[in-house]
Amino acid sequence: MTVRQEIPRPYDDATGPRSVVVVGAGPSGLVAARELERAGHRVTVLEEQDTVAGKCQSVVLDGRAYDLGGHICTNQYERTAELVTELDVATERTSRYRVLDVAAGTASRQAMAFLRDGAFRRYRELREREFPRIAEPGLAHSAQALAAPVSRWLAEHGLESMAGSFGTGYTAAGYGYLDDDVPALYFVKYAEMTGLLSRRPELLGHGGAFTVVGGFATLWRRVAEELKDVRCAVRVESVERHAGGVRVHTDAGPVEADELVLAVALDRILPVLDATEEERDLAARIRSNAYHTVLATASGLPEDAFYFLEGHTATREATGHCVSYHHRYPDSDVRTFYSYGRPEDVGALLRDDVAALGGRLEEVRLRRQWAFMPHFGSDDLADGVLDRLDALQGRARTYYVGGLPAFELIECAVAHAQDFARRHFPPVDGAHTPQITAAPPPPRDAH
Repeated sequence: MTVRQEIPRPYDDATGPRSVVVVGAGPSGLVAARELERAGHRVTVLEEQDTVAGKCQSVVLDGRAYDLGGHICTNQYERTAELVTELDVATERTSRYRVLDVAAGTASRQAMAFLRDGAFRRYRELREREFPRIAEPGLAHSAQALAAPVSRWLAEHGLESMAGSFGTGYTAAGYGYLDDDVPALYFVKYAEMTGLLSRRPELLGHGGAFTVVGGFATLWRRVAEELKDVRCAVRVESVERHAGGVRVHTDAGPVEADELVLAVALDRILPVLDATEEERDLAARIRSNAYHTVLATASGLPEDAFYFLEGHTATREATGHCVSYHHRYPDSDVRTFYSYGRPEDVGALLRDDVAALGGRLEEVRLRRQWAFMPHFGSDDLADGVLDRLDALQGRARTYYVGGLPAFELIECAVAHAQDFARRHFPPVDGAHTPQITAAPPPPRDAH
């Protein structure tokens, strides 16, 4: 019998300081850089935008902070809570959630029939048997067990009520429509991270979901302030990797390092990367959602909550319509609206959507489009595409973090980036960094 030997990755056993260039200053890139610096390595972070935070951007309007992207943390967000505590960042409870019936104009709590019927018991048994590591950082460990399209997977296992309990929020948050062949992996990961499937203690004194006072970007700016070399408004023009190191050419001059960490999706960096054949093939398989945030003044709408629009989240045929909006400040008419689709459709339909709910769109204050949730399709997951991505870690002096290997949620990105750095970049003599500990036992189920 031939025993397959694992090929050691470059520098995995090295103990000296290494220089690293990180491309991307969103949560993944900043957390990875922080871990690397704490371990005694030299890090330069490059960011194309003029500020850090990536898809966790915040803006201040009329003296108040509004989050444009990710900002909601549940009781599953233990690593994020640790980071918030270490950096002394203030938090507050998030707005309540409501499902808004577009046709009737009535709001209600999200239905949780899944937690009360026999489907939840079947789910727990299935989780223990087929994807017991789903709560751990990363996705590759559970990908093949959950590769099937979510609608088919739910039907095969008699879990249709799970779609009723989590589908509206899943679609509203930008992860896709359940009838659009999205793999079950991403839907199940989302459901697990809501905190509704387990009993865990509250975090930071909040009984429910929490966020950062003054906008979620506050946390990422605080992380960036700790780092020695973060360069914003720098565009990467080309990347050269060779036996002696890495050279990143930018519009502000070249940056040289021992190794490269890509905290942006592979398909986004591909045009300037001296990509290998394997990287090109993987990049060609990546999908993402065209997701939009519109900050606007609108009067006459239901207030004081984060509303999921039930009629617009049920099917991809509603693409272009608003899927959710957030009314954060009770004495303000400014709301944050979220939609999928082409920019021209989103702009044209938002006014109609607001009017259909009995309101009036007064003024659009800001628009932002995201290539959201980089992911792979069902066939690619079944063929082991995430294992292939993991196998590239350290090859050609390059590492990959972010939403593609971790899932597009803040806690997932943070945990994956921390574990990546601690695994591949051991601390140099005299430096201290937290060690990877054994995974905690499975949480006690909610029912």
